Amino acid sequence: MEKELIGSGGTGAAARLALPGTHGSAGANGSARPAGSVGSIGSAWANGSAASATSATSAASATSAASGSSGSSGSAAGAGLAAAGAVRTDHARTNANPWWLPGIVGEPPMGEPDWVVFVRAVIADAPAEAVVAGREYPGLSGFALVVAPFAERAAGRLLTSPSNNAVRAGTAVGLAPVLEDFRSHLVGRLARLAARTLVLELHKARRAGRLAGDGPEERFRDFVRRTAGRDGLAAFLTAYPVLARILARASLAAADAFTEMLGRLADDRELLASSGVLGDRGPGASPGTLAAGRGPGALTGVEAGAGDSHRGGRSVMLLRFTDGTRLVYKPRPLAAHRHFNSLVEWFGSLPGTPSLRALRVLDRGEYGWVEYVEERPCSSTAETHLFYRRQGALLALLHLLDGTDLHQENLIASGPHPVLVDVETLFHPPLSQAHSSDPAARALHASVHRVGLLPQLLVGDAAALDVSAIGGGRAALSPIETADWADAGTDTMRLVRRSARFTESANRPRLEGVAADPSAYTDALCEGFRAGYTAISDYRDELLGKRGLLTDFAQDEVRVVPRPTWAYTTLLDESTHPDLMRDAAERHQVLSLLRTPALGVPALPGLEDEEIEELWAGDVPVFLARPGSTDLWSGTGREVPPAPGPTGLARVEAKVRAMDTVDRQDQERIIRAAMVSTSPEPPHRAEGGARPRTAATAPEPEQLLSAARSVGDQLVSLAYRHEARTNWIGLELLGERYWRLTPMAADLASGYTGPALFLAQLAALTGADRYAEAAREALAPVPGLLDALHGRADDLAVLGSGAFAGLGGIAYALAEVGSLLGDRTVLDLAGPSTRLACAASAAEDGYGVRGGAAGGLVSLLAVHRTTGRAEAWRGAERCAERLSVAPLPSAGGFAEGAAGIGWALLRFAAAGGGEQYRTAGLRALRRATVEVTAGRSWCEGAAGVALAVADSPDALVDPDLSGWLAERAGELADCAPLADDSLCHGELGLLELLGHSALTGDRTPWVRRAGTLLAAADREGPRCGTPGHVPHPGLLTGLSGIGHGLLRAGFPDRIGSALLLNPSAPLLDPSAGVA
Repeated sequence: MEKELIGSGGTGAAARLALPGTHGSAGANGSARPAGSVGSIGSAWANGSAASATSATSAASATSAASGSSGSSGSAAGAGLAAAGAVRTDHARTNANPWWLPGIVGEPPMGEPDWVVFVRAVIADAPAEAVVAGREYPGLSGFALVVAPFAERAAGRLLTSPSNNAVRAGTAVGLAPVLEDFRSHLVGRLARLAARTLVLELHKARRAGRLAGDGPEERFRDFVRRTAGRDGLAAFLTAYPVLARILARASLAAADAFTEMLGRLADDRELLASSGVLGDRGPGASPGTLAAGRGPGALTGVEAGAGDSHRGGRSVMLLRFTDGTRLVYKPRPLAAHRHFNSLVEWFGSLPGTPSLRALRVLDRGEYGWVEYVEERPCSSTAETHLFYRRQGALLALLHLLDGTDLHQENLIASGPHPVLVDVETLFHPPLSQAHSSDPAARALHASVHRVGLLPQLLVGDAAALDVSAIGGGRAALSPIETADWADAGTDTMRLVRRSARFTESANRPRLEGVAADPSAYTDALCEGFRAGYTAISDYRDELLGKRGLLTDFAQDEVRVVPRPTWAYTTLLDESTHPDLMRDAAERHQVLSLLRTPALGVPALPGLEDEEIEELWAGDVPVFLARPGSTDLWSGTGREVPPAPGPTGLARVEAKVRAMDTVDRQDQERIIRAAMVSTSPEPPHRAEGGARPRTAATAPEPEQLLSAARSVGDQLVSLAYRHEARTNWIGLELLGERYWRLTPMAADLASGYTGPALFLAQLAALTGADRYAEAAREALAPVPGLLDALHGRADDLAVLGSGAFAGLGGIAYALAEVGSLLGDRTVLDLAGPSTRLACAASAAEDGYGVRGGAAGGLVSLLAVHRTTGRAEAWRGAERCAERLSVAPLPSAGGFAEGAAGIGWALLRFAAAGGGEQYRTAGLRALRRATVEVTAGRSWCEGAAGVALAVADSPDALVDPDLSGWLAERAGELADCAPLADDSLCHGELGLLELLGHSALTGDRTPWVRRAGTLLAAADREGPRCGTPGHVPHPGLLTGLSGIGHGLLRAGFPDRIGSALLLNPSAPLLDPSAGVA
């Protein structure tokens, strides 16, 4: 998929996010990047979640809008940016002002800035006439000739630096290949920075007829020849002084960082030879094989930029030597990594824990050297099992240390060892989710999920991709579109947005060339976590106290990530828009979006000045702390407002003291639920299970109520509670394809209104206050949600009026819970929720029951029946009008297909809607009986279509439809017991059909199936409709729906069907004063 945005080189207001960048640790071992991407993968998992396309897109749009419209090289930044609090200085260009003055912000300096001197030298170095070879120039390779003088001047700076110890090191460095790597990396980076402005100038020249050549390729080469020559380059850079500054600063920083690394290498060669960090411990090799008194030979290559740049252009580098040895250079202190290695050694000595491999490091204070580790396959299934057991133990250790950022590029599978590449975000402070009013969000943020090893989805408009250390690493297209270039190497070259391709990463173990499926090793993962957690708990005294192992970390430097890295990488990319390259004040305004909510609220306030300064330097901002202190400082070395609360060390010590069996079991539940994301199982399947049939004895209502109470008790025990609010960590199904672990939202299908509905039904039947209290507390955030949605038409259109994924279902649940509990406060909320559902129905695009107008129609009818609200009827009428003229979907199912639409129209017709709706409804049902698959599910299969027919009196008098129902119901009654108990695609969805009053024949199938389900529930507990039947609190696929189904089986006259959106309570007297 590709979106063309410009024909002039700018990004345009429709610009979207460049792929999120890493924290700087992921590429430490030479990690792969998606082809064509602006940055490498990753997200600020210190914040607890992977970046979604929704938030990323809105931020990029705000950035792009602030930068002005495309194609106008001199336009001002958006007027709304004045509120950003940016520094503004008018450097109007006159004959008296130097060309470079608009390239700075604030008061002019006393003399020329160093970047101006550098640019002048670059122009002098440029050839008087550039020579452009007559070949193709894919990607940005054509622009390499334009920026090459910057790289040459930077390479000269590297060679002539007085502090360059590498020169006096003689043969220790093979300068020619090293300098070639330096130039190649820098040219690529500079070409990306200059590309948008160069493309704009290319289009201006083409439109003005200034380009010579018979074809688009020749005209492109002519543009490059003109621009790369001395006069052309001078004209280009003086016209865009901000870009000149950016290119020069990037070149100066790269040269200085490279020089610093080479000097440090020269100084440390003898130490490296004896430190044990040289060489990988492959099969048959002993630790330190290459360290037996000899060095690795001459340096022959350097891969720079193996992570984001910080602190003056410094980044992780991968070094190669003549004998094949590789070594990782990290330009930051490695004391935390060194102490982590000591902790790993202690951890491996504890009874029952598997040994973990840690990378050897040479800590040199302000920088250090790290062993390079090779990806290696496993030799057997037993080794693969051991890999995941070790990964579980590693997860326990990192959870203990408040570690984050363990994504797919931060872990290498080396045989049976999961090897952690970087540990810079240990002792990370809690961020925004930790202070949320949502107790489930607080719990998830404090859990093992925060580490980042468990599945984390990068979510786009049409797809999602796991980027975690355990589930990521597959070759796939990114779900988020990134900047790329169409018609590169021609005079019609232009920026487009399309999905980049991720290459395979080295994080998953391989056996016989095939990467392991992590979902098959969930038990091994949990075994390792349990062993690690238990061992730490048993030997916690050795960690705590003044002499405890944890105190070794007190003065170590660790990183704090206050906001997702994509916010920074987006700004760095989008702020190279050509409209911002003439005046630094305008670019400064765009960078000052960090002061506004456009890029999200940072978890720690008061950091914006430092963030903007580091972005001006071309760096991803970095903030640092020490576990034994609350002090915080930036990459520039200046102190910033400290993180609130106790020190990182105190938080970890408190966590260790609080470790117990209950918490361990809770963490294991989260692990198992998170691992659902890695399952290859399709989300909707109604397969036969292995359950034996039982005797045809009808279960007693009291038995079914007892089973439902067990489910209710389980739900209450799984809930998290904080300040009179209750919520659950649940599984959200995205796009009907991807499962994601998340605090439950408000929707009826998988949100907290589902458990609230079931618990209210259970309370109404049992009189138990604990169920009623949990139901009310689950609905505590609803008033705030409804207030927040008021007047937000775009958000309402996205949410829709649907019964299970939209506002219609929320209105239905509120009316039901309020009526069942006799709670006027809850019942009154049905008013604003109904109005919002009506507004959503007017703006939405969908038509199905789950997420569209059919669901809105039936939900509003139910609210009208329960409350007598006239507005609910009017909203239902508008939904029916839309549905009656809408094209029918090709699918025949209930949830999103023709069956649900036909059923909704027939229900409206039966309620007094009119003959045209009856006609349209019957037409849709007939279509559904033809289109439906052979599946047995309510959502997509024949059971749902049959239920739609059975629940529609007008359909039952139609000979074709009633005959189809009789035949299909008989087939479904005789099918084997289904694999799970869910309403959506399990046994209880089928029981809803077989127990319907329209099926007046033999009740034996219903009795047999209900008895089988009850016996299985007593024997093994409820089986959710999730991969592996992992417990989930939701209604359609989880515990709430199973509990509801049990109540429906026992008390069909008192509990209305949630699948059919039926009210449970009789109509309230409309004169009772419902607002």
